[in-house]
Amino acid sequence: MPRKPPDIKDKQAMYFSSPEKFDLMRKEGIKTEDEGKYRHWDNLRHITPPKGLSVEEWWCGIKMRRLLGFKSIPLWDRDNKDIFFYNITDSVLEQLHQIDLGTGGMIKAPEAIINPQTRDQYLVRSLIQEAITSSQIEGAATTRRVAKEMLRSGRAPRNKSEQMILNNYYTMQKIRQWKELPLSKDLIFEIHRTITD
Repeated sequence: MPRKPPDIKDKQAMYFSSPEKFDLMRKEGIKTEDEGKYRHWDNLRHITPPKGLSVEEWWCGIKMRRLLGFKSIPLWDRDNKDIFFYNITDSVLEQLHQIDLGTGGMIKAPEAIINPQTRDQYLVRSLIQEAITSSQIEGAATTRRVAKEMLRSGRAPRNKSEQMILNNYYTMQKIRQWKELPLSKDLIFEIHRTITD
């Protein structure tokens, strides 16, 4: 578990009492952040700080720089004292821009989804794949070939792993029927019963 960083609010008055120290903290904080490495306190505390600063003062300079880009969302901590803040660095914005440039116009639906004659077949194959994959993630021990054969032939499951796959497949088919129903406690219980039968 990463170590919690020192609270800079507690020491602000001390840090800001010297204009020279404040200026050095600010400059080194900007310089560190401009390197593009978003260092957490747990890593930073093991690095030798810039000349003239303690690790805590260096951290304070970095936090001051980050505060300029903070955005908040209405998500509170357990005690409802602190709101959640996040910061998107310039390097992250640049990387997101490159992703946008690289994928623009390239993402499209496969022909199998668009074509009405192949859409149902594509959906059934997708449901089978999802039922198998999600069951294997949950611990089902069987091969894809055996699982597909069971689902396509309609044979009864031979073990708990195959039962998990069949339940997932059957539940996903039922959800297609239930998707227009309002979500209720009874519907959630029915979904749970169907997937665990």
